[in-house]
Amino acid sequence: MPTYLHPGVYVEEVPSGVKPIEGVGTSTAAFIGYTTQGPVGTPELIHKWDDYVDQYGGLRDTGSDAKGDPMGHAVSAFYQNGGTSAYIVRLAIDTPSADLAAASGYIRRTDGTAIVVSAINEGTWGDGIVARLTPKTSDPTLFTLDIGRTDDRGVLGVTESYSDVSLDSTEARYIESVVNDVSNLVTVDVTTASDPALPDPPTTYLLGTSTSPTITAGPDLSSATAADRTISLALDGGTAFDVVVAQSNYTNDLPGLAAAIQTEVRDGATTDERTAFTAAYTANALVLTSGTRLLASSAVVSGGNLATTLSLGTANGGTESTGQETWIASGATELDGGGNGAEPDATAYDDVFTAFLKHRDINIICLPGHAWEGTSKSIVEKAIAHAEQMRDRMVIIDPPEGAELETEGDVNALSLSTSTYGVLYYPWPKVTNPFYNEETNPGVPATVLAAPSGFAAGMWAKIDSRRGVWKAPAGVETGLLGTAGLQFVVEDGEQDQLNPLGVDCLRTLPGFGPVVWGARTLSTKADPEWRYVPVRRTAIFIERSIYNGIQWAVFEPNNHLLWSSLRTNIESFMNGLFRSGAFQGEKASDAFFVRCGLGDTMTQADIDRGQVIVIVGFAPLKPAEFVIVRIQQKVGQQ
Repeated sequence: MPTYLHPGVYVEEVPSGVKPIEGVGTSTAAFIGYTTQGPVGTPELIHKWDDYVDQYGGLRDTGSDAKGDPMGHAVSAFYQNGGTSAYIVRLAIDTPSADLAAASGYIRRTDGTAIVVSAINEGTWGDGIVARLTPKTSDPTLFTLDIGRTDDRGVLGVTESYSDVSLDSTEARYIESVVNDVSNLVTVDVTTASDPALPDPPTTYLLGTSTSPTITAGPDLSSATAADRTISLALDGGTAFDVVVAQSNYTNDLPGLAAAIQTEVRDGATTDERTAFTAAYTANALVLTSGTRLLASSAVVSGGNLATTLSLGTANGGTESTGQETWIASGATELDGGGNGAEPDATAYDDVFTAFLKHRDINIICLPGHAWEGTSKSIVEKAIAHAEQMRDRMVIIDPPEGAELETEGDVNALSLSTSTYGVLYYPWPKVTNPFYNEETNPGVPATVLAAPSGFAAGMWAKIDSRRGVWKAPAGVETGLLGTAGLQFVVEDGEQDQLNPLGVDCLRTLPGFGPVVWGARTLSTKADPEWRYVPVRRTAIFIERSIYNGIQWAVFEPNNHLLWSSLRTNIESFMNGLFRSGAFQGEKASDAFFVRCGLGDTMTQADIDRGQVIVIVGFAPLKPAEFVIVRIQQKVGQQ
């Protein structure tokens, strides 16, 4: 309460009590099924087909399968026919015969660490991705990481590039932080050579190498002068020192000479570099190695008669490289080892529906690849049970592919659910197969079957945006886009049998093409009150909108002021729907009512229990399924 302590004018803001109720969304779909790319088991919201292509790989080539890619074609049909937002849930399981793994590779550093590069999610899609790490010329502690794929010429086409990244975890542009936060292709992990998942590092890091492939024996040093037995060597950029091979340590063979050079360097060791030095004869070449793994490490041969004799060092025709150069030469990796896993079983869906409990904006559930048949029936039943629990979404069910429904017996044989939250469309549409080519790929079908649920979900979204959720998503304005025909032809006779059982038909009408020609739920006979799709969906829309819109009332004083405010705000919302044509009735009093008050909707006992009860009723619009025109002949009168 305001306090007035001194004389003056006080300005106060008084709440009007108007708290508008906003309508909730009605057409966000959820597609659950098998794909070979994308995060596994995680609902991801996308808004266009391009998002699906980027994150889930688009359409899969299923070869000669008549059904094509169930998930890909369903999502494509959804967006082609008016869909706007959809959750995608990729499911795949790991089995002994089908590994679920992310492609990976590593770039080994000469200091014993490695950059492990992995595809951002599981699947063979990641095989062939190339990661290239290049040191910055002006600052070898910084690098550029390029991600892409090589073309037929072996040239890397860079898709993502990250410059000035550091391998030091204390730096602001630490490679893990920079890449893993934004990359759509890979994750990186800087690890150590002790990681048992990585192969051991190479034993040779920096070389001073003889390139002559014809060396089969060393020179005879039994009577050679000290100059003829000398190699001038510098390790890791340090001061050059002479290595004089003792005559007594050399037995005229190259492996023995290598061992003698190593002994001489190590015997005179004054630094760790000399202790780590190695010399070996391998593949007809004499290899001198600094032994350290630093970027600047080197074994440089600068002179000596024995170096000339053995072609050691660049001045004598040999080759030399620094640790940095050695790393650059192997500073790229091609990812492999990805596995797509197997198609999910019924248990894989349990976690998805549990996760969906927290996603209140889902309105439509589609299960591409799982029609009402066999073991897939249990998955559909799980979805329906989830919808009934949530009471704010519906499941669009696909009929068995290849099962022609012509009679009531055909439908009864399916033993369909009678849930008011289930809707079934028949038959399956045909779509053009993008992988068919008459010349290069004639062995696959020119058209494949796509689940009708994707088309129906897109049409629901289109009609919702154009006409409202109370308009039946059926009729001549529901021309299906992206179809190349229907699997079966439905005529009046067949629909006479199917419509009373709640099977919504897709039909080809002259002049209109393929259209949705039915708007019933599967509760047509079991619960006629919820026979029509728009009635059930309108009720969901009103329930969720009011639920969200009156949260402010919780913990308010339960008196006539609260009851009046609730009536006012809900009536305002319902009146808006009435003016939009959502209800039957010529005037508002015929279309809906809102009641809340003591002695009307509540007793004193209800108030004592902390309950405020509002009753909202509405007269739903029901589709004009049967337009009857009676024609009477007018008889001429005298």
